[in-house]
Amino acid sequence: MERTSSSSSKEGYNRAAWTALEDKMLMDYVSMHGEGKWDRVAKKIGLRRCGKCCRLRWLNYLKPGIKRGNFSEDEEELIIRLHKLLGNRWSLIAGRLPGRTDSEIKNHWNANLSKTAKVLQFTLPKLDKQKQPPPSFTAETQKQDVLN
Repeated sequence: MERTSSSSSKEGYNRAAWTALEDKMLMDYVSMHGEGKWDRVAKKIGLRRCGKCCRLRWLNYLKPGIKRGNFSEDEEELIIRLHKLLGNRWSLIAGRLPGRTDSEIKNHWNANLSKTAKVLQFTLPKLDKQKQPPPSFTAETQKQDVLN
């Protein structure tokens, strides 16, 4: 019995880097027809790419308003604070940084900021699994309250 790989259905797809022509074709199509139905986009404009590749290329690189380049100190500080509050919820963090994608923020965090946050001790405090009752609610005071 022969085994086939799951990638056998993807044999016709181009896995090389995106060319300027492919980028232009994708940008023109999306500007005319709008975002969505990414599998159809790839087929209609003749790209040998899967729908997921087209969607990610648009969202992370080609979409107007995407900020590229270095992060400002204010952005880095905000990312550290939001990561402390939200954890690894990159899309929620990206929603508070206009023009930055969740992928770019995650990559910047993993490459640079996680080390900075550790040095600055911006880690969340560990929660005690067993909480101690307040001193006023000991077993002895509870018995006294019941007796009174």
